[in-house]
Amino acid sequence: MYRVLLPVDDDESRARAQAEAVGDLPAAAAEIRVDVLHVHEEVTAPDAEWAAGGFSDEYAEEMADNLRNVQRLPASVETAADVLEAAGVEYAIHETTGEAPEMILEAASELDNDAIVLGVGERSPVGKVLFGSVVQAVILESDRPVTVVSAEEDGDGESA
Repeated sequence: MYRVLLPVDDDESRARAQAEAVGDLPAAAAEIRVDVLHVHEEVTAPDAEWAAGGFSDEYAEEMADNLRNVQRLPASVETAADVLEAAGVEYAIHETTGEAPEMILEAASELDNDAIVLGVGERSPVGKVLFGSVVQAVILESDRPVTVVSAEEDGDGESA
C-alpha cells in the first residue's frame, strides 16, 4: 500500500484541492492510504502562566494541559476527510502540536509515508516562486517526494 501524508492547515479550499489530487491518483481507492495531519501551534507553559497572572508552575502546567485539550480540528480536516471518503480512499486523521515543517517531516517519517501532498494558496508571482515558509521548508528538507497543489479559484478571483 502506498501511504500519502496530507498536512492540512485551516484553509478548506486548500484541503479540498489536496484531497482531490490524491483521489485522482490511479488506483487511489484500492492502493493508497492517506494520513491527514493537522499541526496545532504549540501552547507553552510560560504563556499559560502569564495568562494566568503569574501563578505557580503547577497551575501553569495544568492550564497548558487544559488548553491543549480544548483545541479542535478545523473544518478543513473534515473537508479533506469528506473528499477522501467520497473517492473511496482509506484515511486516518492525526493531530500534533509544534512547528509545522518539523512536525510534518517527523510525521512522514514516523508514519512511513511514501509521499507528501501540500496545499498552497494563490500568491503573487514572487510568492509563487517561494511558495511560503512551511511548503518551502518541507520541500527543502524532505527525503521523500513532495507534491504541491494549488487551491482552485472561483470566478471572482477568490480561492474556492
